[in-house]
Amino acid sequence: MKEQFICEILHHLPSFSSDQLSEIKDAIRIVLCKYDLEAKGTSLQTVNNTSLHYLQMYLESCEQAGKSKGTSGLYRFHLSHFLSYVNKDISQITDDDVYTYLYNYRHKRTVSNSYLNQIRLILNGFFKWLIKRRVLTANPVDSIDSVKCQKKVKQPLSAEDVELLRSACESERDLAIVECLYSTAVRASELLQLNRSDISFAKNDIVVLGKGNKERVTYLNARSHIHLKNYLGLRTDDNQALFVSSRAPHERLTRRGLEDILNRIAAAANVKNVHPHRFRRTSATDLLNAGMPIEQVQELLGHKSIETTRIYCTVNQEAVKHNHKRLMNF
Repeated sequence: MKEQFICEILHHLPSFSSDQLSEIKDAIRIVLCKYDLEAKGTSLQTVNNTSLHYLQMYLESCEQAGKSKGTSGLYRFHLSHFLSYVNKDISQITDDDVYTYLYNYRHKRTVSNSYLNQIRLILNGFFKWLIKRRVLTANPVDSIDSVKCQKKVKQPLSAEDVELLRSACESERDLAIVECLYSTAVRASELLQLNRSDISFAKNDIVVLGKGNKERVTYLNARSHIHLKNYLGLRTDDNQALFVSSRAPHERLTRRGLEDILNRIAAAANVKNVHPHRFRRTSATDLLNAGMPIEQVQELLGHKSIETTRIYCTVNQEAVKHNHKRLMNF
């Protein structure tokens, strides 16, 4: 009952990230330990035991495959809600059930097409796993086309934006965070789990634990090297985390803490839409425009597919115009 109650709450928070949903879920669980829940009425749909059994097995297989807790939490949320919605034995679910669920989800909530496609992919992954396990012989998601999404060009930070953000940093820690995000192009989750021991100042590199628990190496430029070294030199705590809160007991910096820091810096610099992912996009774009082969940028970002790297990067139209003029004027 409590799990369903939590899922119902999370279901109404489609705009939150998987990490945020995970934190909210943990907080609700802590509070609910003090209470007993009882459903009002008998109309509440539940997930039948067989479906719940396979869902749990699937989530365990995802964790064994190296999926993060945030990703597993997102899978659990959407799959639990879908199975509760259809309220059928898993072998009886049809493509009509999937279509109706996605249609109703879209029209009852204000969600983007890309978000709806994400749900479709989650359902598809679950049913593909069931086929692989020989629980099912057909995938009800196969006949459901992905929703067409208007591709928006997400702009990186300009060189001026980056300088304004640097100037707005109030502490060596904040400056080290900005420089580290830009130089290494790491994800927010990767930055927050870094330890002091992951850095080699002699080699100017950092060992990062990425998606799927896969290690990769990324690099420090001169600015990030200097400011990270200065920041660590000012630290008086013995916490092994690379970035910690500014107040005692100086615990590892959280995602919310990182967001607060960047929001404060962005407000002071008057730069809009500043978040870790935009630094990542900016790094990738700047490296490509500087001539780094896309395969090397892919390696730096930790992407499985080079197509993902292409999506992240914005082509410098001025460079295209310059090269067109240079190469076509003959």
